[in-house]
Amino acid sequence: MASDATVRVGRMILVGSLVGGYAASVVLGILLDHAVGQSATLWTADGFLAAVMILLPGAPRVAAAVACLGCQALIEFAAGDGAARATLFPLVDLFEAALAAWLALRFCGAGARRLSLRRLTLLILGAIVPAAMAAGVAGAGLSLILGARDWLAAWTEWAIPGALGMGIVLPALLLIVRAGQYPEFQRSPLEVAALFAGLLGLSATVFIDRQMPLTFLMFPACALIAIRLGPPGAAVAGFVVAMVAMPMVMLGFGPPGLAGLGKAARLELAEAYAASVLFASLTAAAPMADQMRLRRLVLGRDKALRAARARARLAETRAAEAQASQASAPRRKGVADFA
Repeated sequence: MASDATVRVGRMILVGSLVGGYAASVVLGILLDHAVGQSATLWTADGFLAAVMILLPGAPRVAAAVACLGCQALIEFAAGDGAARATLFPLVDLFEAALAAWLALRFCGAGARRLSLRRLTLLILGAIVPAAMAAGVAGAGLSLILGARDWLAAWTEWAIPGALGMGIVLPALLLIVRAGQYPEFQRSPLEVAALFAGLLGLSATVFIDRQMPLTFLMFPACALIAIRLGPPGAAVAGFVVAMVAMPMVMLGFGPPGLAGLGKAARLELAEAYAASVLFASLTAAAPMADQMRLRRLVLGRDKALRAARARARLAETRAAEAQASQASAPRRKGVADFA
């Protein structure tokens, strides 16, 4: 009973986290759109919705998806997007997330307990990119119906932000939920807090400073976290960098290389930078996790083999002792009879 209650509570927390993340992503996407004056410079919401499709079963999946789409409709309507857009655009997001989830589970091994570098690469190339391209076709067609004039521009506004946003969010969520599958990277809460606090401070420093090009510092910092905390830590690190970089660039901060660019171009470069940090961290962490798991399995098998050999030797010793005692028993009896 206690275990069932624990599972239910954990699932409720997961549902609430995914729905809350989806709603926050919709708000972030709308704020970025209004900041640069164009549609969907970054759309991370579909990553949360695809995670709903992958991680939740049956009724909780349906309930979470309905809650996500309802939140999006209300937020977009409150932002002034109109009833048609607020009603129809979430359906395109549902199509994109559902297609990405189906491809990820069917062909990319997203349901595995641990995600290797191969599975992460397949997730991006075999699920996220095709789903974003297909959703771009649907979204561009809907945009044309609602008044857009350039189909290619509309497709670009749907496909590229969706692919980039889902590529940042979905692998991170799948790895974070599976953090317990990486016991070799379990660290103390103090070390984890110190690592991420340092990363947060460094990220803010890098994007506040407009004089020196310090963005390269994020790569060794995230590599350190990848070494100490493994793929889940690397995923969280990339997500932290993205969540710091986007608001800072939107507010006008950033390294000197972004100076002179428009808001849309600056945000797109910041998105590409955050994605590159995430993928570089995962590239370092995933093979290391596989090697450490293999080492743990080899050591475990060696320990089990040594224990089995020790038990076999003990059994042989006891069998020899039993045979010796049986052989000596008649001899003692004969001596007693003679006496």
